[in-house]
Amino acid sequence: MFTYNSLTSELAKAVQVPVNGPLVEVLLNDPSDLPSGAADRPTPPAYCVLNDNYRLSADRIRNLTVYEDDLWIVTAPKCGTTWTQEMMWLLDNDLNYQKASEINLIDRSIFLEFCTLVPSFDQDTIALVEQMRRPRHIKSHLPMALLPKQLWMVRPRIVYCARNPKDMVTSFSHHYRHMHGYMGTRETFLEAILQDVVMFQPQIPHTLDFWYIRDEPNVLFIHFEEMKRNMGKVLERTCEFLGKTYTPEQLKRLEEHLSFEVMKKNDSANNSILLKLMKSISSTETKDSFQFMRKGQIGSHREELSGEYIQKLNAYIERHLKSSGFKFME
Repeated sequence: MFTYNSLTSELAKAVQVPVNGPLVEVLLNDPSDLPSGAADRPTPPAYCVLNDNYRLSADRIRNLTVYEDDLWIVTAPKCGTTWTQEMMWLLDNDLNYQKASEINLIDRSIFLEFCTLVPSFDQDTIALVEQMRRPRHIKSHLPMALLPKQLWMVRPRIVYCARNPKDMVTSFSHHYRHMHGYMGTRETFLEAILQDVVMFQPQIPHTLDFWYIRDEPNVLFIHFEEMKRNMGKVLERTCEFLGKTYTPEQLKRLEEHLSFEVMKKNDSANNSILLKLMKSISSTETKDSFQFMRKGQIGSHREELSGEYIQKLNAYIERHLKSSGFKFME
């Protein structure tokens, strides 16, 4: 079903971390059961860099039972995932803030493949998804080709959030150090991004797969940048997608709840529990000041990346987007 290519270059080895283990490229051998929009794209569906342990669960995830009333939140890492999860759960659950405060987001919207990525984690997150009470909210960073094949037959609701790669890279470099325990140089990590040898990369083909099916009625494609600039409009689109109706006052309160300043302090939704878990598993020295939700800004790459690297990244983005017709928001 899948082909696994071990990443053995010096650069790939330099960005491997003990908590995840050796890295491999995972490719789907037969993409014929993917949505027609993705099959007609000018380039093949995205492969993904994951850890070698993933192969033990790849078929299990691919054959996972999907239900029509599921809601799947799919993104590349550091592309507004947590933000989107909280927004979708509240809109889909009648703005039940009380329940949201009592049950952590990691339990309300389970990260499907987490146990495969962190082999020492003592819970089976795939089984947790299978046992969830319906309607289920499920989070994944996997590309289209590695997700359950029933998604394209059962057609549950799928929400995809895209983010400009330049800001994603900036955020992911901090995340990879503090969450995964990466001890190498920032320059090595940034070069590894350009060579597509970092966990969950490449990001751009991952995004294009879902952009090509954005007009499917069960797919909502949104941008991190539009959530930052006009959350009210995003909430309107999302309500229409879910078939939900709320008053302007209710949506205003939700917009305030979803503001970065409020989310960052909300321990039920800011992934602080995940940060503590990863710190304990990886046994790395994490600065007390580091937070999973760090800045949440547009354009932060201008302050943190060199002009030379931004030029390289621009060329990388242009190459990946060639002939697609898609542009990331700035």
